[in-house]
Amino acid sequence: MTSTLTFDVVVSGAGIIGLAAAHTFANHGYKTLVVDREQSPNTIGRLATDLRTVALSPVATRQLQGFGVVLPPQNGCIDRMHVWENDGSAAITLTADEVDEPHLAFVYENRGITTALKSRRCDELEINLNARVTTVDTNGRSLAIDGMGTVTTELLVVAEGSNSSTCQLLGSKFEVDQDLQAYAIATIVKTDPHHENSAWQVFGPTPLALLPLAEPNVLSLIWSLPRDVAAATMDLSDCEFQQTLNQACEQVAGAVTDVDRRMSFPLRQRLIADFNPLPWVLILGDAAHTIHPLAGQGVNLGLEDVRAVDAVLRDRPTRINKPNLWRTFNVKRKFRAATMVQLMTFFSFIYAEESPYIRLIRNIGVRWVNENKGLKRQLIREAMGIGPVASVL
Repeated sequence: MTSTLTFDVVVSGAGIIGLAAAHTFANHGYKTLVVDREQSPNTIGRLATDLRTVALSPVATRQLQGFGVVLPPQNGCIDRMHVWENDGSAAITLTADEVDEPHLAFVYENRGITTALKSRRCDELEINLNARVTTVDTNGRSLAIDGMGTVTTELLVVAEGSNSSTCQLLGSKFEVDQDLQAYAIATIVKTDPHHENSAWQVFGPTPLALLPLAEPNVLSLIWSLPRDVAAATMDLSDCEFQQTLNQACEQVAGAVTDVDRRMSFPLRQRLIADFNPLPWVLILGDAAHTIHPLAGQGVNLGLEDVRAVDAVLRDRPTRINKPNLWRTFNVKRKFRAATMVQLMTFFSFIYAEESPYIRLIRNIGVRWVNENKGLKRQLIREAMGIGPVASVL
């Protein structure tokens, strides 16, 4: 007869958000299990860099370090961000000096963050990377976990990323589920001259971002393209892709001199109907909200979810699945995520408009923001997670 295992918390998903959530619960003394058996594709390119990178705000970086995690020493720093419109005549430059911070953000390879989080173990934390949730008994608070058998838990945390299989088992519904009819292309590029810790974000029909990495002439690229254009772009030779990219980004970061292999993924915007569909279930990160990558805020938004979890646990609840315990959390996180989804939808719409009148209005608005130091400072602080809105939510 197979015995039943018991944990206070089971976290399904061993990405950045799932591991951060697990460390949070474990640090509060809850016996926590992390399970994941997703086979990650090889994302290390020819330039020996992970094609997947994350830009972490300073508050998110301090959050991870607060677990005792030793983050990779090799990372890029964003000290300046230049935002402009393709073929536009106005731009915004955001600098760390404007908010009296040393850096706006830090850019890490995704594998470096997850490896650091997995390496930091504690007595209350168990990680099984050869197991996955296959059945959820919503009445008995038990899970069938392939590779472990039956597990009972006080709280199930779903942090599997988009297209979560456990959310499907739970019958979770999405309030927003928008196919953007586009793909993102991610790769690593080399440029001449050096990036000098500057990031570049171009808006337009095909938004792209260039983020500085540790090497002074190496940047991470993410480029959003319509589905058919993305497919054709993926089929280009490296030389053809390099030429196309130089034209698209107007060589604002200097000429692209080398490109790594490319990976692509479909773009959707999603918002789950309930972050807390049952008293004993929480849904976090991309499993709950997926936004357009043009702002680079997806992981930061998920880590905000985890900080909000920590705020609930600091009140030392008598039971972590007590009815209504997580309802305020649900309202706040859903509002915050909905705001980000709507903001990304607005930017995508307004920059896709090619009317000369709309373009004129955009340019006037961009110039006004760039010249309004108080407003710009506030926008930077919100993006960094240290503004009043981000701090409350």
